[in-house]
Amino acid sequence: MQGDRVEPRIPDGISIIAFGDVHGSYDKLEALLERVAERVAEFPERRHVLVSVGDLVDRGPDSAPVVGRLADGIEGCETVVLAGNHEAMMLDFIRGGENAQAWLHNGGLRTMTSYGVDLEGLLAEGPTLHTLRIALMDKIPPHHLSFLMGRPLTFECGDYFFVHAGVRPGRPLDQQDEEDLLWIREEFLDFDGDFGKRIVHGHTPVDVATFKPNRINLDTGACFGGPLTAVLIEGSEVTIF
Repeated sequence: MQGDRVEPRIPDGISIIAFGDVHGSYDKLEALLERVAERVAEFPERRHVLVSVGDLVDRGPDSAPVVGRLADGIEGCETVVLAGNHEAMMLDFIRGGENAQAWLHNGGLRTMTSYGVDLEGLLAEGPTLHTLRIALMDKIPPHHLSFLMGRPLTFECGDYFFVHAGVRPGRPLDQQDEEDLLWIREEFLDFDGDFGKRIVHGHTPVDVATFKPNRINLDTGACFGGPLTAVLIEGSEVTIF
C-alpha cells in the first residue's frame, strides 16, 4: 500500500504471466515459453494463466510459427491470446475490407512470406489485392485462420484488465469501443487517473516495460531488436518474468 492507495491484486492461487507484442519473433517466444514450462513444473499446484496482449503477426520473420505455437495452447497453462490491431488488419485484408491494403504496408508482406507465399513471383506479375488474398488463403492453415478470428479483445482477473492498445478514459471498461481497444494511444497513455482496474497492454513500443499505478506497457519492440517482455502477477506482486 502506498498512502491510501490499495495495490491491485489477483485472487490467491493464480499466477498470470502476461507478455507483449511478439510480431513474428518466434525464437523469443519459444525462449519465454521454455521459462513458463519450467515454472509450471516447479509450482504445479498453482493455476497458471498465460496472457498475450496481441500482435502476434507482421514485421518479424516468423508470424506463421508464432500463430501455430499459440494456437496449439501451452501445456499446463490456461492460454489467453488477445486480438491486436495487426491481427485485425490481417483479417480485414482476408475479408476484402476497405482498408485491406493498409496491412501490406504494415508488415503484412512478411507475414505472407512466413506462410510460404511466393511474393517474388507474384510481385513480378503485378498482382492485385485479390490475387494476393487468394495466394494467402491457399497457404494459411484453416485452424490458424479460425484461431485468429476467435481472439477476444479483453481479459480480466481481479483488479487487472488486459487489452492490446488501451482504453478510453472516462468510459466504463465494459463499454469500451473495439477501435479504442485495438488502436488508442495518446488519450490513454497521457492519462494518469484511475481506469477502474490496472490496465496491462502493448501496442506502443517502449525501451523498457512501463510500470505506472494505472497501467503496465509490455511492448518492448521484440521485432526491432528489443526483448519480448513478460511479467508475473501473483496476489499484489508484479515482477519481470
